[in-house]
Amino acid sequence: SKMNVGQLCRGLILKNEELGTGLTNEALALKAVEIFKNHGVTVATSASCIAWYKNKMRKEGIVLGKSATKSVEIDMDSIEL
Repeated sequence: SKMNVGQLCRGLILKNEELGTGLTNEALALKAVEIFKNHGVTVATSASCIAWYKNKMRKEGIVLGKSATKSVEIDMDSIEL
């Protein structure tokens, strides 16, 4: 599917989270630049761009890494007070 730089960056961030690959913002930025270069398009994406997207995603409620809220499955009906 067609993607702009922002869509690709967000996708790479999510894939990195889902796979637990632990790539740095710098590595994700280089990957985005490489992917666009392979399609004959030059983009200037940096680690700070990736950080900006991560922050924006967190604000949108897309949970990433360390900002994830600890949660467990709880059956409230089985809890006695």
